[in-house]
Amino acid sequence: MDLPDRSGRTWQEIRHNVRYNNSLEYVQQDEVPPIPYDFDAHTDVLPGVRVHHQSWASSNDIAIWEPGNTNVYFVTRYELLKRFIESKDEVAGDVLGILVLAGGAVVVKILWDILNQLLGSESSKSAGSTGGIQQRPRPENRQYNVFISHAWDYNDDYERVVEFLDDFDELEWQDHSVPLTDPLDTVNDVHLRARLRDQIRTTSVVLVLAGMYSAHREWIQNEIELADEFNKPIVGIRPHGAKQTPNVVEEAAVETVGWRQNSIVGAIVDHTG
Repeated sequence: MDLPDRSGRTWQEIRHNVRYNNSLEYVQQDEVPPIPYDFDAHTDVLPGVRVHHQSWASSNDIAIWEPGNTNVYFVTRYELLKRFIESKDEVAGDVLGILVLAGGAVVVKILWDILNQLLGSESSKSAGSTGGIQQRPRPENRQYNVFISHAWDYNDDYERVVEFLDDFDELEWQDHSVPLTDPLDTVNDVHLRARLRDQIRTTSVVLVLAGMYSAHREWIQNEIELADEFNKPIVGIRPHGAKQTPNVVEEAAVETVGWRQNSIVGAIVDHTG
């Protein structure tokens, strides 16, 4: 897909965020170029709401939602458009009436809420829930110490988790990980394990990015063992776009979640004693 760019936000960046983080992106129309030319089809889903997509879009492609008479787009995976159409009959009649009569900010707010509910429901189902809408976590008034088990060649994934936690305003947290920008000063593997032991001993919860386990199983296994030694809860984060998680991570984790901010923050809050 040929996505044009210009100064400001780029369609390439937005597409990456939506596809790999299963996110809902809010985009000001003047931040981006025109809708890409190969989005050659559209679906009118609600009064005043049109969704642009490719004629032969796959579930993992993006869809661009355009509330009429506004200056914003919402961008989701195409899969969410299909789920929206399947559940469209559940949209209450009074909501449809409001959309017919209203415009601008009202339409944007209603559509934003509907899409967030669909994303929350999708996340709950992928985590093995019985369904329903995933509620926003409610952290306590305390500091959550978090160790993120990762490898430096997966630094983008680590940074994405940090961004999720930093952007959750109600969450006060401290990073007990070993980021690329602040490595531990060690002389050998034995020393490194001892330093990691100190980091994990004072943490509240350990997050394991399961997508890197195969390539870095030795050190991630070390960190899992250290978490067990101190009875620290382990939360697994599934690989991007995968339904399965390595068995070792699945068995060690008290919960395994997908790449959703609410899911990750919720697991931290739920499993911190």
